Amino acid sequence: MTTKRKLPNKSSDDNQEMEVEGGSKRKQITKKRRDIDIEKANQLMKKSKNSNKEAAESADKEVIVVNEKRSNDDDDDDDDDDDDDDNDDDDESKTEDHKKPEVFQSKSNLEIVAWLVDHPEILRLALEMNNTDVAISSSSKITDDKIRLWDESVKCLFLRARSPRGEVFDELITKIFKIKIHSNEAKSYLEKTRKFFIDFRNKFNQIILTSVEEFKEIRKNRASTGSLSQKELIDYVDEEFVQKILSRQLVAVNISELTRNGGFNTLVDFVRETFKVSWNGKNLSAVKELDNMTKKLTIPSRSGNKIVDSLSL
Repeated sequence: MTTKRKLPNKSSDDNQEMEVEGGSKRKQITKKRRDIDIEKANQLMKKSKNSNKEAAESADKEVIVVNEKRSNDDDDDDDDDDDDDDNDDDDESKTEDHKKPEVFQSKSNLEIVAWLVDHPEILRLALEMNNTDVAISSSSKITDDKIRLWDESVKCLFLRARSPRGEVFDELITKIFKIKIHSNEAKSYLEKTRKFFIDFRNKFNQIILTSVEEFKEIRKNRASTGSLSQKELIDYVDEEFVQKILSRQLVAVNISELTRNGGFNTLVDFVRETFKVSWNGKNLSAVKELDNMTKKLTIPSRSGNKIVDSLSL
């Protein structure tokens, strides 16, 4: 009888060993993978840091480049400014040249002066023209002064007489403008003077008539009847009333002096008489006769000129 000996289960042991070895290897592989992952992570972090550093350096470089560009632009602007200054100088030079006659465009001022010295007749003509301009300007100022004197004198004359003789106007014009009465210039001033007087007279007479009607209405409201009394006339036509009705003419007068010499009181009396003769309506002939009240007045002008006082009325 043969005895069977049970052999040890080698395959089982081998399997166990293999399992042990397999488990160990898996652990090693897992560890190795973990080590690799950590290393990769470190490399990625390092790479990221390097990338950030490079980006920062790149940004710094860009800033430097931008600053350099701005600096260059500023330099260009300065150059442009310099060019503008140069252009301004050129423009000034061109302007000066432009002022010159075409024939002198290529000549300097010194050369032009030398040319004038060689052509004295041209220089003489230029001086004469310049003197003529000065004379015209001076003449214009003198004429303006005379016009103002004429305006003042016409207003002062109206206070002396509202309907003077024609010869009085002739005398006034010749004394102010120093011209012959038959000249066209004198005729022009005479026409203006007559128009002034017509306007002054018409407005004066109209204001008187309007004032009469206003006072009649006042008397009616007061139930006052009968003729105008002297007291009513004096109370209504007072100094303030006279100053208002003659305001256009009195602006040319030295009021203080006129009051001092009694002339203003005479004008008040004249206006009262005009008011009285106009009580029953327009009466131009009667108003004209009242010139006799004021013909001999001395009317002091604001300028102090005595031309009107010297006129024979």
